[in-house]
Amino acid sequence: MSDHNYVPSSKLGKWFNDRLPLLSLSSHLREYPTPKNLNYWWTFGGILTFCLMAQIITGIVLAMHYVAHADLAFDSVEHIMRDVNYGWLIRYFHANGSSMFFLAVYIHIF
Repeated sequence: MSDHNYVPSSKLGKWFNDRLPLLSLSSHLREYPTPKNLNYWWTFGGILTFCLMAQIITGIVLAMHYVAHADLAFDSVEHIMRDVNYGWLIRYFHANGSSMFFLAVYIHIF
């Protein structure tokens, strides 16, 4: 392992690195040890994390607009689909995200 930090060479690079240190962060992350048998199957843990966070966020947004009453439930879903900004996208992302989550769980387990 090398013990050197990323130092930008230009003034613009230094200014940018002081405000948003993405290159020094990536330099720091490259120094972590990784196993020799690392392959694409290891990415499913991160995919599951992304799917779970997407489900939580979209579920909260949908719950803010949903009315859980037998007479008003259909109207509230219709309201989400028509009146909420990108409500149709949030609803479909939530519905398809659950399927992707269980697919990723199945692949991750087996």
